[in-house]
Amino acid sequence: MTSERAASLLLPKGVRDVPLSLLDKTVLATLGMVFFQGACARPEPHSLNRAALPEPVLPAFPSASLKSSAPAWMATLPVVKPSVEVGRSAWATLVQAGGELAEVGLVRVEVVGASAVTVVDKTGQRLEDVPGALVHPLGDTRNLREGMLVLFYTWTTPGWIGRVARTENGADQQIQYDLAGVTTETPVDHAEPLRRGIGPLAFVAFTKSGLSSMGQVVALDARDAWLLTGSGHVEKHSRVSLDSLAQPAGELTVGQPVRAYRWATGFEQGAVVRVVEPGLRYEVAVAKNPRKLSYFIGDLVPL
Repeated sequence: MTSERAASLLLPKGVRDVPLSLLDKTVLATLGMVFFQGACARPEPHSLNRAALPEPVLPAFPSASLKSSAPAWMATLPVVKPSVEVGRSAWATLVQAGGELAEVGLVRVEVVGASAVTVVDKTGQRLEDVPGALVHPLGDTRNLREGMLVLFYTWTTPGWIGRVARTENGADQQIQYDLAGVTTETPVDHAEPLRRGIGPLAFVAFTKSGLSSMGQVVALDARDAWLLTGSGHVEKHSRVSLDSLAQPAGELTVGQPVRAYRWATGFEQGAVVRVVEPGLRYEVAVAKNPRKLSYFIGDLVPL
């Protein structure tokens, strides 16, 4: 049987003898079949035997929840009695869930134990058994003035070095800080004078892989200090190996010798060659780099 004959048989009797092309008859035949199927009686939904329909098979996942283990350095922390009060805000070094990285931030203290505390972090999460060695009282927030270097905190910026741009209403501060090489200004949740010496939350210099790097003291005892590095890791170093940093108390001048810090190179000795932003950013020439690079005031230590 030819294709044309097969298509014609599907057409109504009065249309079969009309001279149409094979394509036209095929189209009409297809439309006829659609009409025929639509006219047939369909079973009501309740007449279906749903018990005979197979249930979809879903993939099975482990039901046990994953538990993250604490970083190894936490097991080396000294056991100390917390020096914070219930209901007050405090500095705390918290480890990110499931990882090794940590950050310094503000928390609210809920419970104080013999050697650990329970705190509420910035997301409202309740964290238990935070070692007392990692929790420290806030510093004095009074008497901050324009141009002063401070340790500050915002929701998006963990405890870091900034400079007071101005104060509002005698209490609210606008802080300038370095963000990827650009001076940025922001209101802050807390600011206090930059801590000096080798003590909790002070910034210090330490040696690693032949470089003099910068870290923040997050815990310490009579012999050792635990430092938060620029990469977000915590390392243990002996206190005698650390150097305290005397960050500038005022503006720097052209020709002034300084130690300039960059994360990739550590501290390098150089001299100020240009004032980019007075009191904030300076161009420094260092001995090992032919390029003159811009540094934020918090990364410079006068010699």
